[in-house]
Amino acid sequence: MALAPVSWLWTKLNRWQQDRVVEAAKAELAQLRNVLEWAGQAPSVLASRLTSRLEETGGEALVARPYGWITRRGLVRRPSCSDVRCDDGARIDTGANCDNCANILHSRRAWRVRIAAEVDQELPGLETDARYREIEARMRRHAEAEAADLVARQAEAREGEARQAAFRAEAEAQAAVERERAAAGAAARQAVACEDCGRERSAGLCEACGHRRQARALIAEAGLLAATWSADLTDPIGVAAVVAGVRTAIETDTAAGWKQFLQLTSPADLEAAGPDATRDTAAHNAFAIAESAVVEYRDQALVMLGRSEEAQAEARKAYATELAKPWFRALPDSDDAQRAATEAAAKAQTRTAEHLLAVRLEQLHTQARPAPVRPEPWAQRLPELAAHPLHEQTLEVTA
Repeated sequence: MALAPVSWLWTKLNRWQQDRVVEAAKAELAQLRNVLEWAGQAPSVLASRLTSRLEETGGEALVARPYGWITRRGLVRRPSCSDVRCDDGARIDTGANCDNCANILHSRRAWRVRIAAEVDQELPGLETDARYREIEARMRRHAEAEAADLVARQAEAREGEARQAAFRAEAEAQAAVERERAAAGAAARQAVACEDCGRERSAGLCEACGHRRQARALIAEAGLLAATWSADLTDPIGVAAVVAGVRTAIETDTAAGWKQFLQLTSPADLEAAGPDATRDTAAHNAFAIAESAVVEYRDQALVMLGRSEEAQAEARKAYATELAKPWFRALPDSDDAQRAATEAAAKAQTRTAEHLLAVRLEQLHTQARPAPVRPEPWAQRLPELAAHPLHEQTLEVTA
């Protein structure tokens, strides 16, 4: 479709020239697809360009060198400005006149008027021909200055692109080095044995031991969640008893779950999987049960704290506040008013329970942290240090 207007010229080309014309046409079509809103218009736009070029020439019969005409005149875009959509002063995508070309023309006319005014002011009384030559000379100098500025800006843009390309290449090289370093570090870490059980190539902690650690942390958290509502937070013995009871309950559930798993799994499958797979499965089972227990104990703590006096007081306050609003004040016993007040009370109760849980958990975590060991002040340590005898070498240096 794109080369249909020059089909007669196509027959005048040899095989090598036809291949070069096809390459040039494909390159121009690729550029048109990047400019046009709908890429499917590219062949018809290129065909229209070839048709208009042939009309300028006077027809295919007047083309003396078909190959040179197609590749250097017919297919080539002739922009009248810097806009990539401009071709002979028209927009490629819409076919309308190029606005940028109109702006350039307006700018040139404005410069001509300005230069003519400068000539009339600086050289009054010039004859018409001399005045015209002076204006044209100054216009040429202005055009040359603009062209030199354009060349300088293009060179600066190319230098900026080269710097950006160098920066990107350096960044990619650095990223490749970092990836290699990370891969080497990961390989080195993977080769480290498990610090808990000694299993080789476990990156310092195997899957089973990692699940055991997580399960222990979850069990401790579940015990603290239970203690937030069932124990006196100022009584460490009572809190420890609640935590121990929760630990026993979760360990009992874990043992029951593992027993059920063994009943459902054949000994042959366990033996085929190997001892490591069995240990990993048991540890994951303990972790999953502890994780589920934490969710259950958190929900239970929110329910119990929601029944506390603080939560009930906040619920009553929110209920009364909702009924006191102007749109419910006239009919406080209506269904809408009661429904809104009940929802507000429930939200206030839930927020208060969540706040109480967060505060009490923070208190328990603070109590569970070991007290920081502070060194003795120097006033108490210096006399003790002064009583120590000095070393022989130190005595020689001080002497």
